[in-house]
Amino acid sequence: MKKRFLPFSLILFLFAVLIGCTSSDDSANESSNSDKIVIAAIPKATGGDFWETVEQGARRAATELDIELKWEGTVTETEIAEQTKIIENMINLGVDAIALAPLNNQAQRKPVQSAVDNGIPVVVFDSSIDGNAHSSFVATDNQLGGSLGAQFLSKKIGSEGRVVVFRYVQGTASTAKRADGFIATAKAAGLEIAADPFSESGTLEGSKSVVANTLERFIENGKLSLDGIFAANLTTTLGVSSALDDLRSSGIEVDLAFVGFDSSVKLVKEVQTGKIDALIVQSPEKMGYLAVKTAFAVVQGKPVEAHVDTGVQVVTANRLETEPEIRALVGLK
Repeated sequence: MKKRFLPFSLILFLFAVLIGCTSSDDSANESSNSDKIVIAAIPKATGGDFWETVEQGARRAATELDIELKWEGTVTETEIAEQTKIIENMINLGVDAIALAPLNNQAQRKPVQSAVDNGIPVVVFDSSIDGNAHSSFVATDNQLGGSLGAQFLSKKIGSEGRVVVFRYVQGTASTAKRADGFIATAKAAGLEIAADPFSESGTLEGSKSVVANTLERFIENGKLSLDGIFAANLTTTLGVSSALDDLRSSGIEVDLAFVGFDSSVKLVKEVQTGKIDALIVQSPEKMGYLAVKTAFAVVQGKPVEAHVDTGVQVVTANRLETEPEIRALVGLK
């Protein structure tokens, strides 16, 4: 029987088809690497010590859990519309869960509900949000943080005195609760709240501008006539510190107790040198870590707590010198 051979051109064609199938199978396998759980973590901003530390915690959790983490946020903490777009984009990508630090407690209620309606659970962290669509809230007890600031200040200056509270931008639930907690406790201790202005913007410049304009009203006979200041977050604390430096440089006498909120390398040094009396400090690394861990648990169908408290501490020069865990909290060895 005569053997029949395939034409060489046909052999080349079949070989090319085989290679093409293999190649498309490989890319299918690559895209199916989306077998991994995908969690989107959306902070209030992507720059600055605080949010970079939150990201470190989120990424540590993602590595431990062997999941894909999509970390995406706005540049500043006032871009509400842009954060909404990021949430909508994550919904369209079909991520398995979202961990969100909302820029506004009211404005982000609808996007969160939209995610949940699309089968994507949401864990809120750092700052609360209106409604109950989210699965859990991972955050500092901000009311307590403000109250601790007032307790420290009242012990420092006594039961009488005038103090100013520098709030952050309106609509930020976390800082609002800190200011409210401080004011309630300070008033109960007998202190007078002389002013409690909001920041003009989420920037250091905006905060410093409000601080400078407010403090100018309390300058009498070359002296700042106040007994204490409380600043509600990192930006406002930096703004107060800078504005007080300017007053001292201009010859104004400044003699008051100053309590800030959050920490940075600069602020910790100012606690150590006595320019700041105390900082109320959260654990941002722990917050990012627990936000992602909690979102992962929700995806797996495990029960989670409605509120996960990440802790808060009063950091003073003495505690920095004597307590290793406090040094570690602010990044000192």
